[in-house]
Amino acid sequence: MNALDISSVTFCYDGSPAPALRDFSMAVADGRTHALLGPNGAGKSTLMRIITGQLQGQTGGVSVYGLRMPDSKALSFIGCAPQPISLYPSLTARENLRFFGAMAGMSKDQIASRSDWALEKTGLAESSEAAVASFSGGMQRRLNLAAALLHSPKLLLLDEPSAGVDPQSRNHMYDLLMELNAGGVTILLCTHMMEEAQRLCSGLTLLDRGERIYDGRMSDIGNLEEFFLKKTGRGLRDL
Repeated sequence: MNALDISSVTFCYDGSPAPALRDFSMAVADGRTHALLGPNGAGKSTLMRIITGQLQGQTGGVSVYGLRMPDSKALSFIGCAPQPISLYPSLTARENLRFFGAMAGMSKDQIASRSDWALEKTGLAESSEAAVASFSGGMQRRLNLAAALLHSPKLLLLDEPSAGVDPQSRNHMYDLLMELNAGGVTILLCTHMMEEAQRLCSGLTLLDRGERIYDGRMSDIGNLEEFFLKKTGRGLRDL
């Protein structure tokens, strides 16, 4: 079974002269780690919002583990770490997780045990009672990931998860993602870091100007950055 099926999705923002997504399709098999790459303005963030039910395409549809979105059970399968840090800076790390766990409908005991696990896995256990406002960028990124993992998702959506973090935090995150995938979690990774995508992912979809321009195995590609530039061009995308 596929973890994610996107079929012929078109989406156009009001007043836009061109669709953000045009007849876009892709699939991610259960248990895989798949990269979604594209230049600025390609449509990646719009696609992530459609997958999570924040937007709905004018045509086509999205299914998560065979359940057509929007669907509450399908949403419970998804964990999402968005590019903007989605944390409350005045709250502690543990208080943030308690809030997100309650929003996900978890019991107090579930929140407590999963918070302990997530904080340990992201290297934040010793900082659990500190306010997020005092955290470095790398620590905030790791807590953003911890919040996405709290309810034990089957499908993890990551949008620039290592943006602005130091090499130590980045490598800690990579080790955790590989461990999660080995344990059966499917990962869709949206990133501008070619090395990151090639290190972590077995599959690749390239998106540009709202359309899929490549879909295949990462192992079929040599230098990913050169491949990316060949497919999308070398012109600047100041968006």
